[in-house]
Amino acid sequence: MREEMKKMIKPVLVAALAAGTILHTPIQTSAKSSSDVQSEIDELQKKQQENNSKQSELEGEINDAKSEQSDNLAEQENLMAKLDDLNNEIDKNENALSDKENEISETNKKIEKISNDIVETEKDIEKREDKLSDRLVSIQQNGGDVQYLQVLMGSKNFSDMVNRLNAVTTIMDSDKELLNGYIQAKQKLEDQKQQREDEKKNLEDQKAKLEDIKADLKSQASEQEELKQQLEEEYEKLGNKILSAEEEKELAANQAEALRLAQENAESEKADLAAQEKAAAEAKAAAEAAKKAAASKSSSSSSASESSSSSKSSNSSSSSNSSSSSSSSSSSSAKSAQAGIFSWPAQGRLSSGFGVRNDPFGSGSSSNHYGQDIANATGTPIHAAASGVVSYSGTMNGYGNVIIITHSINGRTYETLYGHLSSRGVSVGEKVSRGQEIAKMGNTGASTGSHLHFEIHEGKWNGAKSNAVDPMKYF
Repeated sequence: MREEMKKMIKPVLVAALAAGTILHTPIQTSAKSSSDVQSEIDELQKKQQENNSKQSELEGEINDAKSEQSDNLAEQENLMAKLDDLNNEIDKNENALSDKENEISETNKKIEKISNDIVETEKDIEKREDKLSDRLVSIQQNGGDVQYLQVLMGSKNFSDMVNRLNAVTTIMDSDKELLNGYIQAKQKLEDQKQQREDEKKNLEDQKAKLEDIKADLKSQASEQEELKQQLEEEYEKLGNKILSAEEEKELAANQAEALRLAQENAESEKADLAAQEKAAAEAKAAAEAAKKAAASKSSSSSSASESSSSSKSSNSSSSSNSSSSSSSSSSSSAKSAQAGIFSWPAQGRLSSGFGVRNDPFGSGSSSNHYGQDIANATGTPIHAAASGVVSYSGTMNGYGNVIIITHSINGRTYETLYGHLSSRGVSVGEKVSRGQEIAKMGNTGASTGSHLHFEIHEGKWNGAKSNAVDPMKYF
């Protein structure tokens, strides 16, 4: 049965701080009766009921956290779909912006070409205007252009002169027409240039709108990314919560098995004590019967009287001695109710005590330290502080290698924890004796150097360490 239970136990990871130390002190004991053991059994049964309730509570926490994780994942999936849509929109927007920039660049090239054409046309117009102006001035000053007059004077007859006059007029009209053509061409280029300028402005307005859309899309994407980050962090926290609850639940199962074994031991002890008490009662009854038989054989009443007086004196003395012994035993028991229950688990120096302390890793914060730290070389033997059953042997987050032992002492349940071990020498479900070597000191987990972190819990160990007490009160 125990081997099957061992195979079912899985290593767990639970959060923790750093650890504690102790020297060897002998334990004082007093004789137990079957009623004392029954009290222990009742206490163990009560702890088992609490353990079952705790496991149910942890199961509920795990289911709730898993449900929250499922909702969280659904939100993340919806968010990812929105992010994909936003990123697609951003890509489209980027492409549209790129197209607009290309169009603006092409329009700028067209505007530049038209501007150059306008400059060239203006130069031609200016040249022709100068020539026409020179001709008009010459005609005005000379009563006609000299060249034109020579042409006319060279006429052979009137008909030839008329023809030549028509030719000169045609040339002059042609000059004017050409000039007007250039002016019209210039105006057309100016119109084209203005059209391109308007087109460019329109493209730049579109680009500005696209830039605004791009900024808005990126802002939305940034918000969605932030929300996604928050959801991922929340999911991770829920995962840690589930892990912690599952670890504590499994540890509670280990503790339940340890309590069951402790109850079996107590039941066995109760049966042994009941048998011893019965045998003692039978022996006492036989002794009294023999005493009565001897008294009945007495020959004289005076002898019987003396014997009776002597017997009373003896009984009174015995009763007095018994009362004194009982009082002494009771006083001794009361004195050892706490001090001496546990022995020091390792040799070394106390490096950190129970209570509030500064973070040993230098964060500047302070927190509760739930045990005593004993510093010594790696490999220093670690001993069980009292007899009990191993309820956990594995690794825990923060503690590194750790062992937890469940003890049933004077009708009460205690658990001791040994952390940062370099190696473990006992398994879950194994019975250990006070002073038995169970591990070696080490530096595993969240540790700043080789030491033992030792905790005592009045009741079961739990993740909140609500049952932790200063181990020094027990030495």
